Amino acid sequence: MEKRCRHLVNDQSGALAVWAAVVLVVLIVIGALAVDIGHLAVVKGELQKAADAGSLAGARALSTGPPFPNWISAQNLASATTQKNQAGGNLITTCQVQVGYWDYSWQASTAPANLKSTGIVPTSQDVPAVKVTVSKDTGQNHGPLLMLFGPVFGINARAVSAQAVACTIYAPVNQISPGQGFPLATPQGFVDQLWGQDPPPSFRIGSSYHDPTGGQWTSFLSNANDVPTVQALINNGNPTPLQVGDQIWIEPGTKTSLYDDAANRIGDTVLLPIVSDNFATNAQTPVLAFVAFYIEDAQGGCDKYIQGHFVSNYTVPGGIGASGTPNYGAQAGAPKLMN
Repeated sequence: MEKRCRHLVNDQSGALAVWAAVVLVVLIVIGALAVDIGHLAVVKGELQKAADAGSLAGARALSTGPPFPNWISAQNLASATTQKNQAGGNLITTCQVQVGYWDYSWQASTAPANLKSTGIVPTSQDVPAVKVTVSKDTGQNHGPLLMLFGPVFGINARAVSAQAVACTIYAPVNQISPGQGFPLATPQGFVDQLWGQDPPPSFRIGSSYHDPTGGQWTSFLSNANDVPTVQALINNGNPTPLQVGDQIWIEPGTKTSLYDDAANRIGDTVLLPIVSDNFATNAQTPVLAFVAFYIEDAQGGCDKYIQGHFVSNYTVPGGIGASGTPNYGAQAGAPKLMN
């Protein structure tokens, strides 16, 4: 009997099976957790993609004014774009969109990623921005994410969310789209005399035949000195994209009918190409920059002038910005993710 007891005590033949069972249970637990964690990461990524897309779309809409920034359009487009995405197999149906000013000097280690009110007077560090938060939680986007194996451990569902901030970074405009330019070239020296005054002074620009400092008609990239062509350019703008460095044609003449047609544009903000002071007619000269000009009045007859004032901080929809381009108020707004 004593020998048999010692044999039973020393017998380890079943230990391997026990340990195998324990290891198997641990692996199952780890595998179950990995499935749920992976599922959570996938849905989190889908929410982040939606928030990124929504905030970028909203930031682009900020420059579609007037008014500038266009807060309402930004909110609407950010929400609509976010809701075109899916998360967890379902379309996103709700999100939170906030608009305001983003402190461009913000660092993640110093303060929360909050926006300032749209009603503030922005500083040089404050740029218009859109913040989108999208969540799967109670009452939002079909509720929290259901766990596949979590209920075994008492975890039935988890809330998951993502947020993104996109702001509009302004740069001097280097290229404008068709229809945005006005066929009146103005010399840089003339612009420098009047630019940057607050309030901006109203002045008259006429043909160089009447006002040698004001400007002269341009037919942009094509050489055309007939009245119908220039009239079409007055009404419709540049037919093709125009950028700094392009050689534009300066045309002679001072037709009354051109100033009469310019009266159709009263109340519009247009972009004038800026050229060198020593431009010549019947010749090409490079575009140095663009300046935003608000047309107040236009008179033909014996007067032959266009009256208006330069506009500062005018955002050019679809304009392309470039560093190094002279800044005369015409700006291109490029959206950028900040998260």
